[in-house]
Amino acid sequence: FDMRGRDVIVFLHIQKTGGTTFGRHLVRNIRLEQPCYCRAGQKKCSCHRPGGDKDTWLFSRFSTGWSCGLHADWTELTSCVPAAMERRGCAGNRTLR
Repeated sequence: FDMRGRDVIVFLHIQKTGGTTFGRHLVRNIRLEQPCYCRAGQKKCSCHRPGGDKDTWLFSRFSTGWSCGLHADWTELTSCVPAAMERRGCAGNRTLR
């Protein structure tokens, strides 16, 4: 994963598997060069790449909200994420792996 490049982590939330807790840890508890910015009382955090203030490295409910619908599955995410990232003005890697 190249955080400084164009890669984007897409978090697939699976209900009743601890996904909410893990998703929160992704935005709040990982030690990064540029940590996610979380405002008190807000559910979404801004997770920008190091040295940037627009492009995001994380696509999850805690960074972009439910951009592809509530509990979107793999099929929904693969068709939705590129367009959702484009709407956000992010130049993420368009190749889904």
